[in-house]
Amino acid sequence: MSNRQGRKKYSGLDPAVAGYLKQGAVRNKAALTSKQRRDMQRKRATYDMEPVVKAMVERIAKSEETSASQIAELFLAFAIRAYLRKDPELLDALEDRTRANTPRFQFDLHLPEEWQLALEAFLAEVQKSKKWGE
Repeated sequence: MSNRQGRKKYSGLDPAVAGYLKQGAVRNKAALTSKQRRDMQRKRATYDMEPVVKAMVERIAKSEETSASQIAELFLAFAIRAYLRKDPELLDALEDRTRANTPRFQFDLHLPEEWQLALEAFLAEVQKSKKWGE
């Protein structure tokens, strides 16, 4: 926190004491809400994705009145279950891959054109009507 003059809240304290005070809420687990405790256990992830997929996740999150992060987690868990069940549509999508130009992994996967076109059409329709999720 800082006041109007731009000085930090703990500026006059010994740095060790200031550090201890700043971490007080984190160390006092009893003072945390259940969501804060759950969020401390969660890990952040960054993934590259088609803009239309990101836009749909954001739209759905708005419609469901939750965060895009929570919708993405739910959808990823659903897709993982589909993969483990050997869902034919998902396995077919995994076959649409090309050699990667990187030593880190062998293949690049591609969003099936049918899926991308369906998402783009739906998003375009939603943007026209401006009713879904708003």
